[in-house]
Amino acid sequence: MRKTTFTKSEYAELKKLISKKVLADGSEQKRIRDKIRKIGFHYSDFSSKKGYNVSDLEELLRDKQIKVIGNIAPEIKSKPIAQKAVKNVNTSHLKSNLVSLDKMAFQNFIELSDSTLSKTGLYFIKLKNGVKLPVRYQTILDQRSHKIIYIGKAQGQSLRDRLGQEIYHTSPGTFFRSIGAVLNYKPTPGSLKGKLNQKNYKFSPTDTNSITNWLLKNTEFVIKEVQMDFSIEDELIRKYCPLLNDKSNPLRLSELREDRKKCREIAIG
Repeated sequence: MRKTTFTKSEYAELKKLISKKVLADGSEQKRIRDKIRKIGFHYSDFSSKKGYNVSDLEELLRDKQIKVIGNIAPEIKSKPIAQKAVKNVNTSHLKSNLVSLDKMAFQNFIELSDSTLSKTGLYFIKLKNGVKLPVRYQTILDQRSHKIIYIGKAQGQSLRDRLGQEIYHTSPGTFFRSIGAVLNYKPTPGSLKGKLNQKNYKFSPTDTNSITNWLLKNTEFVIKEVQMDFSIEDELIRKYCPLLNDKSNPLRLSELREDRKKCREIAIG
C-alpha cells in the first residue's frame, strides 16, 4: 500500500535499503526496490527523476512531502555535540593508532558503524582498488604510496552529519565540491551570483546525484572517534598528503585549485 507517513523504524529501514540500492547491480536493485515498495514508499509519487538516493528521501522529509511518526530531527540535522570538559587527556595512544595506514580496515560507506557515526572524530576516504580518477589526477595519485584522497574531521557535529555533507551534499562540503570538480562536473551557471558566500558552489540535482553514486560505488572509509585533540587531522594531512586536501598539505595540488576556481567563476556568473 502506498503511503506518505512512516514509523521511525520504517524510515531507518528505507535509508538502509536505498543506500544498498545505489551500490547494487540491476537484478539486486529490483529485489531491493520490491522491499522498499513493500514498506509503502514509491519515489515516483513525488518526482519523475530517474534514480534516487538517501539525500532525496531526506529532502522529501524536510519538504514535508512525507512524515515520520516521532521525532527524528537528529537524523536530519543534529545540533552541535557538546564537548565534555576532560582534564589531563592523554591522546598519545590515539595518535599511534591513527598514523598506521596498514592497520586501517576500510569499508563501504553503508557499512560504517552507527555507534561511531554518532560521535565526533576523523574520517579517511580512499579509492577502491582498480578505481581511476581523470588522468591529470590519476598520474599524481600513482606516484603516492597510498590511495587516500581525503582526511577530514567532524568537530562540533556528528560524523554522520559531516559525512552527509561530504557524500550527499546535504549542506556545503569541501570534499564534495572538490571531487565534483575533479570528476569534471560544473556547477549551475550564475548560482552564486549576488550571494554573500562566493565559494560554496553547488551542482545541479542530477549531477549531485551522479557524484554521490560515484562516491558510494568507488570509495571506502575509515572513521575514528576523537573527542579533544583535533590537531591530529593536520598532523595526518602533513604526513600523508591526501590528494584532495588543500589546507595543511605540503603537496597541495595547483590542479585542484585551478579546477575549483573555474567552478566558482561559473557559479558566480
